[in-house]
Amino acid sequence: MALPSQTDRNSQSSPVMSRGSGRNGSAGTKWLAFGGAGLVLAVTLGYFAWKSSSPATGVLGPNAAVAEPTDVKAPNGTPNGVPAGAAPGYASQTPPAPSTSKPAPAPLELRQGTTPMDAKKPPSALGEALGQGAPGAPTDPSKLGADSSKPISDPTKPGSDAGKPATDPTKPTPVDISRPDNLAVPGTGGVGTDPSSTPTAPGTLTSTGSTQGSRATLDGADRLLAAGKLVEARAAYSKALLSSDTSKSDQEIIRQKLTTISEDLIFSSKVTPGDSLTELYTVASGDALEKIRKKRDLTTEWMLIQRVNKLASASSLKIGQKLKLVRGPFHVIVHKSEYRMDLFAGSPDEPESWLFIRSFKVGIGENNGTPVGTFVVKSKMQNPDWKNPRTGEKFGKDDPKNPIGEYWLGWQGLGDSAPITGYGLHGTIDPSSVGQSKSMGCVRLLDEDIKLVYELLAMRVSVVKVMP
Repeated sequence: MALPSQTDRNSQSSPVMSRGSGRNGSAGTKWLAFGGAGLVLAVTLGYFAWKSSSPATGVLGPNAAVAEPTDVKAPNGTPNGVPAGAAPGYASQTPPAPSTSKPAPAPLELRQGTTPMDAKKPPSALGEALGQGAPGAPTDPSKLGADSSKPISDPTKPGSDAGKPATDPTKPTPVDISRPDNLAVPGTGGVGTDPSSTPTAPGTLTSTGSTQGSRATLDGADRLLAAGKLVEARAAYSKALLSSDTSKSDQEIIRQKLTTISEDLIFSSKVTPGDSLTELYTVASGDALEKIRKKRDLTTEWMLIQRVNKLASASSLKIGQKLKLVRGPFHVIVHKSEYRMDLFAGSPDEPESWLFIRSFKVGIGENNGTPVGTFVVKSKMQNPDWKNPRTGEKFGKDDPKNPIGEYWLGWQGLGDSAPITGYGLHGTIDPSSVGQSKSMGCVRLLDEDIKLVYELLAMRVSVVKVMP
């Protein structure tokens, strides 16, 4: 079949062929035939050369222009088999896979101006932890995770969860005692975390500062509290509080929990079965609050009976009436450096088994004037008079300028503290001094606090310990 160029050339050469005759004319005709055949061969070779430079083979011709092809697409849908966004000069080395019922996964996208990840380069510490740097691992940390529909936790915040703020384990947070999981469990570094996630060797400290043994005690106390066993929970929490293996941050949480427990066990009108500190009493003919106190050999004042039973007056008793009695005995430990006094209950001879009740804020002596040691309550007075030992100035019982306030509990030193006398617990006419070092050495409390302490402590029984 003649090409269009051949047809045109033959039609135009007729006049030339008709000019000559003889040998010269015959020779010209032969050369013209050979020239035509050569032109056909050249065109044919050129066509096959063009076919050989097709994108299907992945080889560009030496004079091919570098541009984004748009007309010819490989079976995977990308132009000429080149990934979208490829840098200029990119050449596919492998023909694209034939189309199947499921489209083949798109090739790794190499964005212009970036360098492909080197699979042989060892990942950094953080990259290794996140699963980055390994062949085929995602390069975007925000896309880590099995389910892309779920928020990803921030790996730099231990214990954080999607949609929840991270907890700083070094700072205590407000505690809801109705939820025992608010205390960190043994072997963990955070609140409510899984104990199996960060195992701790026996006897070592957790991130809260407490040992594993102490944390196990707290965990047991949490379970008791959750089960509503307040008497048992109080004993377990108190044991952990008195342990030297419990950190200060955990001790503060324990005091909060025990204060709330005491409001139910001690200071409410409810009597809890199994609580040795309280009992239920039925009023008999001829009873009075002070008489009941003596009859039941209580170490607390009769005013406490009126307080916990919410009696309008001491004389408003009826035969057959049920009363809650608080037995005691109670003791206090003063922590000078923290301006805090802790109230405990238990035998004075077994301080290691004392039960924590609650805390009070106190004021102490100026210039470290409050002595450290162990004392016993020697005297108790309501509305006392007082003489200033420095100036000799006297203040009467009802004098509004009397700095002692309405209640006084004097101490007597025990053991090495025996020579120390003249100090005690009392109220104040200067509430702002509570929490400061402004007294002459005694421990002062707010009026309502000293009144409660007066009702709880007993002479010659209750211990007062003063710590640095």
